[in-house]
Amino acid sequence: STDSTTLPQNIAEMALTPQEAIMKVSGSIFPTVDIRDHLEDSRTNLNKFIETHLVGDLVMKGNGDIEFNTNFDKTPIRSYGKDKHNTEGAIEIFSLPQIDRTINRPYSNRYIGGIDPIDNDYTETGSLGSIFIFDLWTDEIVAEYTGRPQLADDFYEICRRMLIYYNAVGNYENNIKGLFGYFNNKSALNLLCDTPSYLRDIEEQKQNLFGNRAKGTRTTTGVIADGLRLQKTWMLSNHDYINEKDEEIKTINLRRVRSLGYLEELYEFNADGNFDRVSAMNMVMILRQDRLKITQSITGENNLPYVEEDSFIRDNYDIKIDFDKYSEMLNKEIQEKKEIRYEI
Repeated sequence: STDSTTLPQNIAEMALTPQEAIMKVSGSIFPTVDIRDHLEDSRTNLNKFIETHLVGDLVMKGNGDIEFNTNFDKTPIRSYGKDKHNTEGAIEIFSLPQIDRTINRPYSNRYIGGIDPIDNDYTETGSLGSIFIFDLWTDEIVAEYTGRPQLADDFYEICRRMLIYYNAVGNYENNIKGLFGYFNNKSALNLLCDTPSYLRDIEEQKQNLFGNRAKGTRTTTGVIADGLRLQKTWMLSNHDYINEKDEEIKTINLRRVRSLGYLEELYEFNADGNFDRVSAMNMVMILRQDRLKITQSITGENNLPYVEEDSFIRDNYDIKIDFDKYSEMLNKEIQEKKEIRYEI
């Protein structure tokens, strides 16, 4: 079936365990059965699952470089929602940046970031801020910070340091103004991506009459729906690799996700809730698609990112994207920027 709820519904109706009898069966675009299985496997073997993760702080050195220091007093927020005993959270690194020895820094155009920002200092009812760092070469999440420091500026500084540490450029929800102002004051606007060409000419972006239009992404219902579909497509994409025993392993990107909090949000996701990590990954996926689209256009591949319909998106979001117009505009922009080459 093309309906993502068919399998969960069947499992719930023919349950073999109490967990299956009460499992979530509707209200999400994401493959809840696969997510649940990966989450349960990870939780069951939690110590083994997180033993390679690094938790700590990014410290500014005297020469302006960023250095990672392990901090055993901090714990990442690895669940969905707020933890009243741990609102600040911690940076969690799943894979350290790979260094280009010719420039003695992480490879250019390899890492990107996605940010769901906050716009005020800590409040009991405020949501969490979240940033993911994503490796375009291996197609996986390599670092995360999700939390709510006392000051919004503290969150912005964490984002700035993570982007510098990975030599990455970040996409963010520019509906919220604080992050842009902070980066501007720090002379760090180069760390924020220009509005992706993938979205820039869509009518919804043209209607953005207020605030910054040069950087980041204006989140409208159509853009959110776009990001969700891109996330689903990415997590169900195949990833084949050779392990240390020279065995060919076939898996999907979902099984490579190391963020437990993100997995919980994916499982609990619905159109009406607040899901900070999912929002941050929307920004990652839109920028990832923008980079892939430019690469494909240069090599002569002009397929749209997707053409399938999804009942969840159709029911919950009002999408008004003219794909023929979008393709024409994108191809025109690519022709004007053929000198751009991304090392993907």
